[in-house]
Amino acid sequence: MKSNNDGQIHVMLSIHGLHHGGAERVIASLCSHLDKKRFSVTVCWRAARGAIGEELMAQGYEVVGLPEIDPNVSPHRRFLTLKRLLGTKRIDVLHTHDTGALADGAQCRLVGATTKIVHTFHFGNYPILKKKYVWMERCFSRMAHSLVAVGFEQAKQIQQALRLSSERLRVIHNGVAEPIYDEMVDPLQSYRQQSHHPVIIGSISTLIEQKGLPVLLEAAAILRQRRVPCVFVIAGDGPLRKMLEEKSRELHLTDMVHFLGWIPNAASNILPYLDIFCQSSLWEANSIVLLEAMAVGLPIVTTDVGESRHVIVDGQSGLIVKPRDPEALAGALTLLIQQKELRERMKRSARQTFLEKFTVHRMVAHYQHVYESLMQ
Repeated sequence: MKSNNDGQIHVMLSIHGLHHGGAERVIASLCSHLDKKRFSVTVCWRAARGAIGEELMAQGYEVVGLPEIDPNVSPHRRFLTLKRLLGTKRIDVLHTHDTGALADGAQCRLVGATTKIVHTFHFGNYPILKKKYVWMERCFSRMAHSLVAVGFEQAKQIQQALRLSSERLRVIHNGVAEPIYDEMVDPLQSYRQQSHHPVIIGSISTLIEQKGLPVLLEAAAILRQRRVPCVFVIAGDGPLRKMLEEKSRELHLTDMVHFLGWIPNAASNILPYLDIFCQSSLWEANSIVLLEAMAVGLPIVTTDVGESRHVIVDGQSGLIVKPRDPEALAGALTLLIQQKELRERMKRSARQTFLEKFTVHRMVAHYQHVYESLMQ
C-alpha cells in the first residue's frame, strides 16, 4: 500500500465552508473517527471557516483556509493555492464535499497534481440545480478517482443528471455517533407539565425552504382543530424564521408551537427529550438529523424524500407521508399521539435499525476502505 514516509495516508477534507449542515457534519465525523494510526487529516475550507471549523480547531485538528494562505488570489484561481498545499502537506487523498471543492481538485489534477480525488455528493434535489453547477459536476466528476452518493435514491438522480454510469458511483450511507445526554435532566419539562399533558413533537433544522416547515405549521393547525393533545418545538434558525413565526401567529398556534432558536448540539440537548420526531422536508439526500433521531430511539414521522424509504421502515420504525401534504402529516402524527404502544414499538425498531446500518463507525469504515483502495 502506497503512503507517506510516516506510514500514514494523508487525507485532506475540502469544502466551501464549515457551517452547520450535513456535509459539514460528515467531515467532523471523519476527523474524529478515522483511525489515527492509519490516517492523518487536514481540513480545508474555500470561503468560510464557520462554527464547525472553529470547533475542530479547538479540538486540535488542522484546519486551513485557502483565502488565509493567499488572500490576493481570486476564487477562480484558488485551485493553484490548493495544488501547492497538496504538495507541501504531501496529501495522498483529497476528499471533496461540494461542487467548488470538486472543481478545485479536478483542476489541480489537470495541472499535474497526483493526489487521488474522492468526491461525495451531498445535494439531494437533482436535477433542480443551477445549470452551471450541473455542468461543473458533469465535467469535473470525470476527474475524480472515486465518486460517492449518500443514498440509493440520490445515486439514481445523480446518474441521470450527470450522465454517470452506475459503476462510477458507490453508495455510502451517512452515519452518526450516539448522542450523549443526561436522562435525569429534561429541558422540555415546562411543556410536558402543561395541564393536558401533551405529547411533544420536535423538529430540528435550519429554517429554509427545503425543510417544508410551513407544511408542518399547517399540520399543527389541523391537530389544534381536532383538539389532539400535543405541542411542537422547532429548534433551529435561518432566513425563514420571521415568516414562520408570523404564520404561526396567523394560525393561532403561539401556545402550541414554540421556536427554540439555535440549540448547540441539539442531538444531545433536544432530541432525547422528545416524544416524536417529525421531518417535513421537501427534499433531502440522506438526512443526518433523521439518523440522530433513530439513534436515541424516537418514533418518526417523515416525508417520502431522499433516502427516507431506505432508512425508515414504514409502519415499523416510523411513518412516511407524501411531502407538501399537511393532512397526511397530521394524520400520521395523530396516530402516534393516540397510540403510545405503537410509539414504543417504533422506538425499539428505530434504535435497532440505527445500530445495524447507520452508526458513524460503519460510515467511517467504508470511507477508510475507499482511501486505502486508492493507495493500492
